[in-house]
Amino acid sequence: ASMNTIEFSLRENNTGSFPRGLSLMLRSMGKWIYDMNPFEPLKYEKPLMALKARLAEEGSKAVFSPLIEKYILNNPHCVTVEMQPDPEKASRDEAAEKEILAKVKSSMTKEDLAELARATEELRLKQETPDPPEALRSVPSLSLRDIPKEPIRVPTEVGDINGVKVLQHDLFTNDVLYTEVVFDMSSLKQELLPLIPLFCQSLKEMGTKDLSFVQLDQLIGRKTGGISVYPFTSSIHGKEDPCCCMVVRGKAMAGQAEDLFNLFNCVLQEVQLTDQQRFKQFVSQSKARMENRLRGSGHGIAAARMDAKLNTAGWISEQMGGVSYLEFLQALEEKVDQDWAGISSSLEEIRRSFLSREGCLINMTADGKNLKNSERFVGKFLDMLPTNSPVERVKWKAHLPSANEAIVIPTQVNYVGKAANIFETGYKLNGSAYVISKHISNVWLWDRVRVSGGAYGGFCDFDSHSGVILIFILSGPQLVKNTRHI
Repeated sequence: ASMNTIEFSLRENNTGSFPRGLSLMLRSMGKWIYDMNPFEPLKYEKPLMALKARLAEEGSKAVFSPLIEKYILNNPHCVTVEMQPDPEKASRDEAAEKEILAKVKSSMTKEDLAELARATEELRLKQETPDPPEALRSVPSLSLRDIPKEPIRVPTEVGDINGVKVLQHDLFTNDVLYTEVVFDMSSLKQELLPLIPLFCQSLKEMGTKDLSFVQLDQLIGRKTGGISVYPFTSSIHGKEDPCCCMVVRGKAMAGQAEDLFNLFNCVLQEVQLTDQQRFKQFVSQSKARMENRLRGSGHGIAAARMDAKLNTAGWISEQMGGVSYLEFLQALEEKVDQDWAGISSSLEEIRRSFLSREGCLINMTADGKNLKNSERFVGKFLDMLPTNSPVERVKWKAHLPSANEAIVIPTQVNYVGKAANIFETGYKLNGSAYVISKHISNVWLWDRVRVSGGAYGGFCDFDSHSGVILIFILSGPQLVKNTRHI
């Protein structure tokens, strides 16, 4: 499984949003700066084949055990670092800082204080004074002529396999097949929404009748480049009802397309949602992550909270990843021991509610030949799905109460935001909203909040689907002053 994962990663060479050419250049630098062949780090085929041949001949234990013993178990060059929390450190640091400032101030004359005030005012004026045109012209920038008028269009062919819509994108992918299976979640009961993230984790990290969760994970690693399951929620422009789907995403070499779809079916239909102790671990892990997110990503928590007050899609997302979700996890941690049968039954109800061909969508990307060869495996996978959901569709229509609120957490950063739905004021969508939101982020908030106000940052975000515009600042001590700018 490990070898397949490494080989898949090398062949796919997926650098995400990072420029692929720059990634290759940086990879070659390790050799190049020492006057060695810069292309050597980019050539993985022969070393990989040699390692695979050695593993086949000697076995993984003979290859890796001596290395583990030499460089890990018997390595004398090691150190253990233990960090202990000190709840009084912040207050001691603050007191020490105040003492230093008091000493500095007491040593200053009236003239020194006046000069400091003058220099501070001079700095403020410089920060708030716009740069002259000649200075702005010296900054490299793009003109409208540099931006192509025609957008990049992804080739899309809409087809049908066994009554299910299939989107196919004929692109060069280095022999990798990328696939998404999308299921409609509109039959799910509203009260089951907070269980969705844990349900998705359970599909990947609980075993089947014949495979433990470790064996299932290893099988996925041997046969594919990875499988993920997650919910997707979005408002739909011009409609009140949101889009809410369950997405199963996977990728594999084209020659293993059959294995990929067989594993899709295994994860969706064969995983047994009955392991109480594993599920309790998921709950504890999720609760710890959410508590940590409150401190480290307070702006995301606040944004989700405001979005939930303004549209249904935002409310659904907040139920699965905001403060409401954390409160649900805190109660669920005790409920796992008290009513596991009920929770397990709810997990199965979630599976029954969305798992059907009705409302299903398949999305595939590969070159034309591999797309054609994969169609029979898609058909076989769809044949194994139920035709219809036994659960009736429901209508979600919920918002958090529209009121100002504050959440108190132990952090030195204040996350402050305001939000509104500009579609409700009569605004019709056009390009101006994108320009305005960029101007607010990169000019207004940057100059007044970051440069002059000393805040850690600020940004503006506009959702063209719902019409919600969010303005945020990440502020330190000067909270009241900086909040005026939003």
